[in-house]
Amino acid sequence: MGLFKSSHDRKIERDIEIRKGVASLRRNIRDLGKHEHSYIDKAKRAKKIGDKEQLGFLKRMRERQLLSIETAVQIKTQAESDADFARSMGAVAKSISEVYGATDFAKTQKNFEKAMMQAETLQQQMDVFLEMSNDHVMSGEVEGENEIISDAEIDRMLDEEVEHEEEKGVGNEIEKGLKDIQDELDKEGK
Repeated sequence: MGLFKSSHDRKIERDIEIRKGVASLRRNIRDLGKHEHSYIDKAKRAKKIGDKEQLGFLKRMRERQLLSIETAVQIKTQAESDADFARSMGAVAKSISEVYGATDFAKTQKNFEKAMMQAETLQQQMDVFLEMSNDHVMSGEVEGENEIISDAEIDRMLDEEVEHEEEKGVGNEIEKGLKDIQDELDKEGK
């Protein structure tokens, strides 16, 4: 039933009907060509009675009908294309509208102002902290201020650290070697 068909199904049915009409007209024109001798005889008779262009008239009439349907199909196709264009533009307009509608400038401005106030408060707190730190450093309350380490002391500590790391590396190598030997013994024992 036509009532329960989708618009897509109805469009397909219309396209089929149009194609049937075009095919029918083309068939009629071909038939006119097949029966050309018959029409020529009829045209001769028509000439005798004063109607010498009967064959041309019949052909032109069928060709005009085909041209009319082809033009109508072209207009239909253009209308569908225009409708697609209008739907696309509508979708774009809706999308743009949603973007601007979703943006609450008053709320954005309020959030911005709040963030700026928080940044300013944080900056003030940082300034107070730096002033306090500076006061402690300048007043000489830093631990170990009088303890100065000589270059020789620094070199000795670095040498000790290097020696410790080398001993640790040698120990690791010995441990790895022992593990490899144990693994080899385990393989042979199996």
